[in-house]
Amino acid sequence: MIDMNMKVLVLGMVRTNCYIISNSTTKEAIVFDPGDNAKRIEEQLKANDLVCKAILLTHGHFDHIMAAKELSELTKAPIYAHEKEAELLKNPAWNASANIGCEVSLVPDLLLKDQQEINLVGFLIKVIHTPGHTMGGACYYFTDYGILISGDTLFLDSIGRTDLPTGDTRELIKSISTKLMCLDSNVKVYPGHGDPTTIGYERENNIYITQNWDVYDT
Repeated sequence: MIDMNMKVLVLGMVRTNCYIISNSTTKEAIVFDPGDNAKRIEEQLKANDLVCKAILLTHGHFDHIMAAKELSELTKAPIYAHEKEAELLKNPAWNASANIGCEVSLVPDLLLKDQQEINLVGFLIKVIHTPGHTMGGACYYFTDYGILISGDTLFLDSIGRTDLPTGDTRELIKSISTKLMCLDSNVKVYPGHGDPTTIGYERENNIYITQNWDVYDT
């Protein structure tokens, strides 16, 4: 199995986790959710002799995308997002960038589908569409490594907010319960904000999972 390295940069006004996952042999990297400060991300890549080959977005809120276009221009790496997030990414009112007075409209280079498997920098990644925080939110599952990049779908002891455009509490809990809780207990979850967790811990301790909320159809 290829040796993997992960670096986390905490960026922007709401302290978003930007993950840099790299292949130790080829020194090629994927950047997840470049929320701010493209130059800092580029400096981190250069400091570790890494070449960014892809930029993956878990969803389209401003705090996860603000540096995506600039980083793509700096590195020539394409931007990936789920196909159902395309409209939100383009719309500053929906992606909440208009709320902070810095409107962002972003068009991804490649649109992904639910359960699609992609091979990037030597890693097999499964796309898991998890609507609820936004209608096109997605998690990225490194199947051979037991690593899930969850964005704002699932947090340590919590879940993402649903009060912004295209958010839906019923859908979010359904997504987590039916698409994530079926993963192995040892799967390590790296969220968009805060500390990592595991599927097993959340299955046992996350109130949104442990309680019978009766909010979705099984």
